[in-house]
Amino acid sequence: MTYRLKIIIIGEPGVGKTSLVKKFVSGQFSKDYRASIGTNIFIKNLNLNKDKSVSVYIWDIAGQERWVNMRRLYYRGAHGALIVGDLTRKNTFDQIQQFWNPDLLNYCTNIPKILIANKNDLNNKIDEKEINGIGKAIEAKIILFTSAKNGENVEKSFELISSYALKICNEIS
Repeated sequence: MTYRLKIIIIGEPGVGKTSLVKKFVSGQFSKDYRASIGTNIFIKNLNLNKDKSVSVYIWDIAGQERWVNMRRLYYRGAHGALIVGDLTRKNTFDQIQQFWNPDLLNYCTNIPKILIANKNDLNNKIDEKEINGIGKAIEAKIILFTSAKNGENVEKSFELISSYALKICNEIS
């Protein structure tokens, strides 16, 4: 049996959402920054265990404010969310608590979330204790420190959110 999961990845512009997705899907990392327009959809097939193959549809949702009115349409039907902050910019984690999580909860009430602390290969401007507090406040299943550049915890992030989402889908059906 093949399951289809919609996983959304959200956060401020420039936190590395697209870089994380591209690293996961193709193994590539690009130094170029190009703002996403609306949403980009990527697909990757996973084998989470022997009898369950999963097609993961990753919706890379633009962080720019001008897309705020479209976001609710992109959120619809999501089975899980990766919420990304940039370790080199503390304000991106403030925005997770003040904007991204509340925005997500307006449209997706009962989906698993993972807090991603990205750019772990660079100098952190926020300490781990603060990140743990944010993760707890937004009820993230887990917090992962990632680097799209060197691949640290990238695969694990997408596999875990897919596993959490699949578990909920199985409980419902």
